[in-house]
Amino acid sequence: MDRETYHHGDLKQALIHNGLLLLNEKGIEKFSLRKVASMCGVSHNAPYKHFKDKDELINEIIIEVWKKFNLALLEVTELYPNKPKLQIIEMGKAYVKFMVENPEHFKLMFLSDNVYSIRIEDDKFYSDKDSAFGVFKDSSERYFKEINLNKNLYMQKTLTMWSLVHGIAILIAKKSIEYNGDYLVLVERMIKSSI
Repeated sequence: MDRETYHHGDLKQALIHNGLLLLNEKGIEKFSLRKVASMCGVSHNAPYKHFKDKDELINEIIIEVWKKFNLALLEVTELYPNKPKLQIIEMGKAYVKFMVENPEHFKLMFLSDNVYSIRIEDDKFYSDKDSAFGVFKDSSERYFKEINLNKNLYMQKTLTMWSLVHGIAILIAKKSIEYNGDYLVLVERMIKSSI
């Protein structure tokens, strides 16, 4: 089936979506454009109209997943522009919700080798301000200023809070914690008790 007979919407987005599923199922070693094309119901040549090779598609998948995660956190900060403590709590909840509701994103982001690292040099963060962690770090620093926290503790406290939420996300997403109520209420209570 060529592009002219593809009737399922945007082929590029379908390739990214199915490529993510295939990456999580088979890994990079067994990933191929031919397999992704088959999942989309198109000819094995169709992906080449959008991506020059499998590495370009994999890179696009990684960028797309991280962009969605970043937006999920950024949207929270825009809801509470002058309330950094509330931003931190709501970002934590958004983080966990994103991972629970998007297990294929979670797996690619944190359970494979395709991760963006948080760089720390001389006890300072060197990360992209537009990254998900950068959004969280900025809110954290505003909150720390508000509570007059010693600047020497910013890095450790930020990393501790980020790690806490990450750990909660893994435990809930992998069903290591089974909670009979609204898991986001539990997440909020855990975050509040730690900040």
